[in-house]
Amino acid sequence: MAPEYPLRIHDYRTLPGEFDGPVFIWDVDKTYLTTPFSSLRGLLRIPVEFAVDKRAVPGMPEILRGLRRGPGPGFACSPLYFVTASPPLLRGVLEQKMLLDGVEHDGITFKDWGRILKQRRPRRLREQMGFKLCALLEGRLRRPMAAEYLFGDDVEQDADAFHLYARLIHGELSVCEADATMAQRGVSKADRQAALALVSRLPLERGRVKRIFIHLERRTPPDKFLRFGKIVAPVKSAFQLGLALYALGLVDSDVVLQCREAVFPGEEAHLPDLEADLADAIERRLITGKKARALEL
Repeated sequence: MAPEYPLRIHDYRTLPGEFDGPVFIWDVDKTYLTTPFSSLRGLLRIPVEFAVDKRAVPGMPEILRGLRRGPGPGFACSPLYFVTASPPLLRGVLEQKMLLDGVEHDGITFKDWGRILKQRRPRRLREQMGFKLCALLEGRLRRPMAAEYLFGDDVEQDADAFHLYARLIHGELSVCEADATMAQRGVSKADRQAALALVSRLPLERGRVKRIFIHLERRTPPDKFLRFGKIVAPVKSAFQLGLALYALGLVDSDVVLQCREAVFPGEEAHLPDLEADLADAIERRLITGKKARALEL
């Protein structure tokens, strides 16, 4: 029997098996919060910090609330889940921070640090690709038909992990090709076996990964992500992410305006940066010029 990846899954909402609507899956570190929960240095600060001490990436709470609400006149309550390499003991702090930010969610999947230490596999504490592949595949088993939108950052290997996951879901790799590709990405044999065991349990008919958004926390040049194709969209700020989601019809115009205010407080002082972000978003086709002009930014 293939080894099972040590995850701690907290699901608060069970979707019907046939649910084929949008589902939003977010990383936490550097995508939603600036605090490095999954790093040892970040963990050392936990005993002296509370939820109120945590800082969100500017504009990201507005995005999360907007996705949850949906673009229509009513409250869509769109499915929203988090995946984090943080230990489960931080669940209370994370959920308190989400409550303070008004961020509703339907579940969090943690890396189970306790089980990892009991298994004497300390390398898993730092390795992220195997973890994220298995966490996403576990979620797909519970939501097989969903149209997923994934949100990560450029600090770790989110683009590689999410893109490989999408290829697995889309059936673009054979078992041998998938194993070889994961090995090339540095995924251990045990984690490859765990991921492939999850893939084998997926139904033949399943939904797709619609888009992967990568927050450029480290200011990685967007051109570095061209190798992934159009499915991966790097964004320099929550403002650009808001523009892209508005263009896809996933949030309303108010969310974009809220993001603008959060990312560029005091428009006059930040006007050159705002205009640069907007021009870059149009140039990279995150949004068309026509839609952007309609927002009257």
